[in-house]
Amino acid sequence: MRNVVDQKFRRGDVVHIAKDLGSYMSHFDNDQDAVVMYSYAEKYGGSDVDSWCLLFCETGGEVSWYHTHQLTFLRHGGQEEIDRIKNAKDVREAKETDLAWIVSNWKTIRNKVPGPTMGELMRRVGITNPWGSRGEGITWYCNAMATMELLDPILSAQTLEEIEALFARVPKAEDSK
Repeated sequence: MRNVVDQKFRRGDVVHIAKDLGSYMSHFDNDQDAVVMYSYAEKYGGSDVDSWCLLFCETGGEVSWYHTHQLTFLRHGGQEEIDRIKNAKDVREAKETDLAWIVSNWKTIRNKVPGPTMGELMRRVGITNPWGSRGEGITWYCNAMATMELLDPILSAQTLEEIEALFARVPKAEDSK
């Protein structure tokens, strides 16, 4: 059994993700910098000190499990680097969930809607658990596509005031209890 002392990386290390991750991970983000959050062994126990959860420097999103051989150490960024990335993400998400921002930017973001924006739109139409009971990405995707089909024509053609009035008529999830 390997010990976490044997790990190549530590929390806060800034790494570069390889361009070629192999065919089985071709759907993962690649060729960018990220910060190490923890290894599988640190989070769940056991001996797997070669699988890593990373925090993307650019977006602040976390993804698991990259492998040690796919990562190149750049520098130790520490908790300060993690905090900086998470704070920038919080600021960006606050902007991207503001209805006025969504409406004024809809025509430029509608073909690639930011995740926080889509989450806010789903919430406003009554979808309170977009990931479903098992946290499945396909469930989130289906909910997002249904929300797009419903709201794209409205967001493309109406003013902020008209859209706020529309959302005011949607029953809140807590109202239906």
